[in-house]
Amino acid sequence: MHKPLTHGFLAVLLLSLGICLIPTVHADEELEDKVKAAYLFHLVKFVDWPGLPPDELRICVYGSKSMADLMGELSNRKVKERTLKIDANDPSDPSRCQVVFIGRTEKRWHSLLEKTAGLPILTVSDHDGFARRGGMVGFYADGGKIRLEINPGVTHKANLRLSSKLLELARTVPAAKE
Repeated sequence: MHKPLTHGFLAVLLLSLGICLIPTVHADEELEDKVKAAYLFHLVKFVDWPGLPPDELRICVYGSKSMADLMGELSNRKVKERTLKIDANDPSDPSRCQVVFIGRTEKRWHSLLEKTAGLPILTVSDHDGFARRGGMVGFYADGGKIRLEINPGVTHKANLRLSSKLLELARTVPAAKE
C-alpha cells in the first residue's frame, strides 16, 4: 500500500531535482563562455601579427551565439592600441579577420581552418582537440578550469608570434599526423 506512494514521491522528487539542476547547468555554461570570452580578449595582447591594420583588430565568431554576444559587449574597446571589432553575424570571409573563434557546434570548422591555413589569422576554438587537429589555440576543461592548448607549429606557419608568457601558461601540442 505504501509502494505507489513511495514511487510517486520518488518520481516527483527526481523530477524536481532535474528541474532544479537545469539552471545550474545553464549557469555553468554561461560562466564557462564568459571565461572563454575574457581569455580571448586578453589572448590577443600576447600575439604579434605581421601587417596588423593600424586602426582595428577584428575578431570573427562562428557557431556560438553566446560567445558572439559576449564578445559583442567588448566591441569598440581598445586592445593593442586598436579598436576591437566583432563580426558575429556569420562572417562570410574569414580572411578579413585577425582572429577567428570557432564554436564547438560549428560544423564548418574544418573548412574554416582550410580557408585560414597559412594566413596570419589566429584560430581559436572550444572544439575538442582543436589545436591537435590543425587549429592554433584550443580551450579545454581540466579539473573544473578552462585551460589553453596551443599548437606553436601552426602559429609559426601563419607567421604569428606568440609571447613566451602565453606559451608558459598553455599546454603545447603538436598537430596530429595526417
